[in-house]
Amino acid sequence: MISRLHAPASPRFVNVSRVLVRIALGILFVFAGAAKVDDPGAFAIEIQRYHLIPWIPTVLASVYLPWLEILVGALLIVKRFEQGALLLIACLLIVFTFALASATFRGLGIDCGCFGKTFTATGTIFPLLRNVLLLAFTGFVWAGRQ
Repeated sequence: MISRLHAPASPRFVNVSRVLVRIALGILFVFAGAAKVDDPGAFAIEIQRYHLIPWIPTVLASVYLPWLEILVGALLIVKRFEQGALLLIACLLIVFTFALASATFRGLGIDCGCFGKTFTATGTIFPLLRNVLLLAFTGFVWAGRQ
């Protein structure tokens, strides 16, 4: 007999969890994009501190990336084009994680720039771990899409 502590999670609980995680991921991306959209110049400076891409692509990223984050977050919230939104979120998280890991390994003491001026804290370790967790959540939602 299986004890209650070792019983598998009910399908209903897993489905509700996936919906909540999907909505939370969507809200997080909408918030992250909205926090940066009003000041692309400041966001461009944050991107440039990573020393990964030249200035012109940096400026283009600072203008368009926040809108992409808002779009994929909103699509995920309303479950419209869910597969594409999850794929784009995973790609964005992989790129962001690579940039953070690169900055960490090179010893750059920078703010990740993830949420614009809303949250500023020097350091890349916490954002790096957060991105890995967000990738896991994205995989969890991907695994349960119907």
